[in-house]
Amino acid sequence: MNPTTETGVPPSGNLTPQLEDYLEAIAELQQENRVARAKDIADRLSVTRSTVTSALKSLSEKHLINYQPYSHITLTDAGEAVADEIIRRHEVLTKYLRKVLQIPVAMAEENACRAEHVLDQEVIERMVDFLEFLDKCPRTGAAWRLAFDHFCQDGEDLDNCKECIGKCLGDLYSKDPAT
Repeated sequence: MNPTTETGVPPSGNLTPQLEDYLEAIAELQQENRVARAKDIADRLSVTRSTVTSALKSLSEKHLINYQPYSHITLTDAGEAVADEIIRRHEVLTKYLRKVLQIPVAMAEENACRAEHVLDQEVIERMVDFLEFLDKCPRTGAAWRLAFDHFCQDGEDLDNCKECIGKCLGDLYSKDPAT
């Protein structure tokens, strides 16, 4: 029996960050074109085709892809589960960096790509919880994010906290309770 994570996905802990990137690229190419080709993987990851061949052999040995030299590459069910989890981590990290920390898109993508390989699943899930909290809690939302944005950009001090909190509470209490 194969071990799985709490989410029921086979662990990718025995994969290097580079092999995880290959799985992610194959999944994206497979979604776009139904199959992936070594040339397309090399182009997407900016690596040589011989490097791709070596990685594909390794992923095939781990039963994560269906691969024969000079043929199309597809993910196995196990490979698809691992790739889906890698993509999910990447999306959560990108969203967190963009929405919470107000990081520009390109920088958020680059950092998410690096961090997706090293953060514990528990940390990713806490980020998901925090993002959900931001969306649902009436004490957060757009005003909170805007205040943080001003704080980061303008180096705004915290002298006006009482005024800001008063405005937020006023906005909260003035909303129709039926909504």
